[in-house]
Amino acid sequence: MIAERLRLLRREKSMSKRDLVSRLPLNYSTYANYESGFREPNSEVLQLLARYYNVSLDYLLGVSENRKKAEEIAILNEDENDHIMKYRQLDNHGREVVDIILQKEVERVSFLTTRIETVKKPLVDDRWIVLKVYNQRASAGLGSYLSDDSDSDYEEMHFAANQVSERADFCVRIKGESMEPKINDGDIVFVKAVPKVDPDNVGIFVYDGEAYCKRLRIDQTKGAVILESLNKSFAPKHITQPDALRTVGLVIGIAE
Repeated sequence: MIAERLRLLRREKSMSKRDLVSRLPLNYSTYANYESGFREPNSEVLQLLARYYNVSLDYLLGVSENRKKAEEIAILNEDENDHIMKYRQLDNHGREVVDIILQKEVERVSFLTTRIETVKKPLVDDRWIVLKVYNQRASAGLGSYLSDDSDSDYEEMHFAANQVSERADFCVRIKGESMEPKINDGDIVFVKAVPKVDPDNVGIFVYDGEAYCKRLRIDQTKGAVILESLNKSFAPKHITQPDALRTVGLVIGIAE
């Protein structure tokens, strides 16, 4: 089995035996005997080859089909194992529903934890998207774009098609540091016009004559609606009149 694994791993790298031994402190004839099965490598050589191919010793020995090393294998906790067991009990429809929700949550968390560095992506075509960028900044007062005024103060900007989600309906300039480090003062955010933003998502909102770029949070125990800053040095905005809160749209990206 060791001989078979060594031949397989070497061929996957498209190397000859001489190519391999030129990269490792091994004798050609000795290594050739390993692959032919006439000799078996000792523990030191096995570790050397496992490190070179980045596989586990168990895989190299033929004990396991899993190439990952033990430290690379995720250890599931009790809740994670329980979720997997429940997932396996679902029919195809149930699994599709879970997969869709899971993907949406992964995308949401990815936006909150990773800057979307759109302008650093290389252009792959010459298509452009024209979007309105409203000059009245969120958190700086009630802008005319928030009241659907046709004379709103905005400029049209061109964005490469592969640099911005085609779901974006318009853009808003951000003022202030309350959403750092993910969204900075002066950033332009891409916004999808929606009537409602789900909890834990970042959106553009209007409340009490002010426009905000905040994360929406619902305190189920107190029945409270909160506009939350990502920057913990800024106090959250508690909404005392939920009916007066208006959603402008969902923030889906950042232009740098």
